[in-house]
Order: sequence, then C-alpha cells, then structure tokens
Amino acid sequence: MIVKTEHLPLPVVFLGLAIALILNLIPLRSELAFWRPPLVLLVVVYCVIREPRRFGLVFAWCTGLIQDLMLGGILCQHATAMAAACYLVVSQEHRLHHFNILYQCLFVAVVVFVYQTIFLAIRLVSEDLDIFLPLFYSVFTGALVWPLLYSSMLKLQGQHW
Repeated sequence: MIVKTEHLPLPVVFLGLAIALILNLIPLRSELAFWRPPLVLLVVVYCVIREPRRFGLVFAWCTGLIQDLMLGGILCQHATAMAAACYLVVSQEHRLHHFNILYQCLFVAVVVFVYQTIFLAIRLVSEDLDIFLPLFYSVFTGALVWPLLYSSMLKLQGQHW
C-alpha cells in the first residue's frame, strides 16, 4: 500500500534522481546491459504515484530529456517514452494507492514494458536495430527492483512501509 504524507521533499526527489542517473551512466558488459533496470523511470514513477499533481507528465518529460542529454542519444527519445509510460501511472493513480507491493510490481512491469516499447519504436525509426527478447529483460528487473527502490525512497523521507 502506498504511504502518503503531505509533500514529497524535493531533496529526496533530487537525490533519488541523481543516484539513478549516475547508476545509469555506469558502463556494463553487453550481456549485462540488457538486465539494467530503468532506475530513472522507477524514481519518476515513485514520485508520480506519491504526488501526481506535483510530479506529473511535465516532470517525467523533463527528467527524460535530462537523461537524453546525459546519454547523448536521440533528443526526446527517453522523454517521450517516459511521459507516455507515466501517463499510465497518472491515469491509474487512485487505484495504485490500494495495491499491495505484488500488484505494484506487476503494474511497474507494465509501465516499464510500455516505456521500452516506445523507446525501441523511436530507435527503430532512427537506426537499424534488430528486435529480440533481451531488449525486454529490463521489464523483469524493473519489477524486481521496485520494492527495494520504494522502501529506499521511503527511508530517505524518514518513513517506513
């Protein structure tokens, strides 16, 4: 179940995003890179779930744009995918507050799948890319990392589950 407080502190948000962006920059071997969870997306999803009116689609798009600039890829590739994926979160925000952690993990897997699908569709238009199953491994790792990220963000705020 989602724990709500009055406001999500901005230092917690910026710290979570900074850690996720730094971890995203760490190079991995090609066979391990497919398993990297989209931590930036997961932090944005956490913020959107906690306060959808304060951290909404514009926040998701701007965070994706920062990720595009840091990774040096196609501009607005992450931004578009992140905004579209977070639209699902905003549209289901009232239901998410009643989900236990297992259902949240399943929902996060769907959100990561939508994110990866849009991200890959944009890459297919711009470059020659073969679609194969390992491109979607991050769906599983994103769902598995969600409880850890969720509890870590709560601890940064001084709260517990």
